[in-house]
Amino acid sequence: MKFRTDIQALRGLAIALVLLDHARLGPFSAGYLGVDIFFVVSGFLITGMVKKDVQAGTFSFAKFYFRRAKRLLPAAYVTFLVTALLAPFILDSLERKEFFGQLLGAITFTANMVLLKQAGYFNVASDFKPLLHVWSLSIEEQYYLLLPASMVLVPTKHWRRGAWLVLVASATLCFVYVNRAPDAAFYLLPTRTWELAVGSIAALGSLDGARVQRVIAVLFWPAIAALLVIPVFPTHFGHPGPSAAAICLATVIVIMRQHPGLNASPICRGLAAVGDVSYSLYLVHWPVFAFLNNSYVGTPTNGANALALATAIVLGILLNRTVEAPVRRMDVAPSWGWVGATLLASVVVVFVPHAVAAALPTERDFATMRRTNVGFGAACEYTQDFTPKKQCANSSSPRILVWGDSVAMHLVPGIISVTNVGVIQATRSTCGPFLGLAPIDPPTFPRAWAERCLSFNQSVMRYLAKNPQIELVVMSSRFDQYLEAEHIPSMLRNDHGRLVQAKPSVALAYGEMRETIEHVRSLGKRVIVFAPPPHLDFDIGGCLERRENRKLVLGPDRNCEVSRARYERQEARLLELLRRLEDEAGVDVVRFDDSLCTGQFCTTELDGIFLYRDSWHLTYDGARLLAREMKWRETLGVTEK
Repeated sequence: MKFRTDIQALRGLAIALVLLDHARLGPFSAGYLGVDIFFVVSGFLITGMVKKDVQAGTFSFAKFYFRRAKRLLPAAYVTFLVTALLAPFILDSLERKEFFGQLLGAITFTANMVLLKQAGYFNVASDFKPLLHVWSLSIEEQYYLLLPASMVLVPTKHWRRGAWLVLVASATLCFVYVNRAPDAAFYLLPTRTWELAVGSIAALGSLDGARVQRVIAVLFWPAIAALLVIPVFPTHFGHPGPSAAAICLATVIVIMRQHPGLNASPICRGLAAVGDVSYSLYLVHWPVFAFLNNSYVGTPTNGANALALATAIVLGILLNRTVEAPVRRMDVAPSWGWVGATLLASVVVVFVPHAVAAALPTERDFATMRRTNVGFGAACEYTQDFTPKKQCANSSSPRILVWGDSVAMHLVPGIISVTNVGVIQATRSTCGPFLGLAPIDPPTFPRAWAERCLSFNQSVMRYLAKNPQIELVVMSSRFDQYLEAEHIPSMLRNDHGRLVQAKPSVALAYGEMRETIEHVRSLGKRVIVFAPPPHLDFDIGGCLERRENRKLVLGPDRNCEVSRARYERQEARLLELLRRLEDEAGVDVVRFDDSLCTGQFCTTELDGIFLYRDSWHLTYDGARLLAREMKWRETLGVTEK
């Protein structure tokens, strides 16, 4: 196809947005929308190439996929191999365990499916996954797998109609899933196909009519403005959502306009030069940031992120000059020899991290030590309304119910280790034990999620009303998600049967918590509230493991202890809520501060046992140890009959 400076400039803009977003530099808080630009451009270019060959009668599946492999695999495999060699020396046990899956997904272009399985509240944070970015390449390759076959099998006269049908079906599916299952909507091909289909529709000539072209001419400069403004001021209705749709529309308008002024613009030519190395930059940049995030205790500083960005740019240009560009210029034909070489390279890349890890000195089983503490088991992380499960209780007639979010889950091993009166677990991630209040934080926790959270808590209350043998309700939550107006956009509140939105605050959380407690008490139950352990914004469990293994640890909190003054300052709203529950609502509140905090710091390790698995969740062993040390048996006050 004829080289177009404007399209290459779109690639340059896309990678610039992504890099600045991941470096947390500049105003582009939604720089991830650069990927949506890539999708439209890719759909346009690939569809145009297939269309040209099919109509000329020269299309060959072997030649098409060989060109794709020649274009993508060499630079990708070099990136994967270097990342795999470094991973055992930088990642901790939990991250290494997930990295092997990411690597296999990257090699097979199923990374989006692998990452969907790893996504969620409890898994290693996305910032720590070195191959997280390959999800978008996987979606593109899956589209490329289906597109040529569709265009070969479907008569030419039906191409446009079929493309529009695919776009509408995919967009509808995305609209349905973006609130109900946001992770699936983000990662899976069926809910992202519409973005590539936008480019395909343009390439198939659906937008070539004179009337459409007049509209495109009018919308051209607004489209340019949208590409620059929307990444700074995105909508907050889930992703991919309105912002992604606007970006895709703006991108296709720029492509179809072919404005002659763009080719002459120095800015456009500069962006096009960036676009020339955009693929290598995209491949290299995220492993650099992920390794920084792994090594840095807490959030990296702007200086650290700027250094990582500069490193990524240098490495990306180097990869482009030494691998991507030279291979692309090579004049080679498809052969079984190349297929065999590719398969061999795939095996080597997948095998490398296992071999390197096996050669390293044996260490403690940190993966088991820091495994997700979900209480009785993963089945007890409810996603629907609460119904008793045998695997979520240790008695057919339990007398203690543990209710709350993940911070309630991590109490269960400790409680059952010091009591024998029967415990049942009613827990849902991020959903605190508030009968009429739930956080809304799109795209992960949209309004639909908040409604399900309220429904879950109401179902717990119905269970309590029907089961008089429950004597004690242990309620716990991180609580921050109900208090931080700076980070959580709004709360969904059940105001006498009417769902309304409100700003999070201590007063609102206290009022709703007190009302919930009074409701439980009216059923003849006692209530105890467990506070979350002292915490700051860094992975305490990961820090402890890195320190013990003598891996690189950066940042001011590399001693892995919690500064008491910073904790009390950072969590002032939480501590105010707990104080009001004690003093005004008359609730017994169990706090870890008195046991863990002495002097300037709060300890995070006792007798060689990690108390924390991550930033604020206790390990299984840590929960049991603290239950003994803090005498939870006496605190709970439920004795055998």
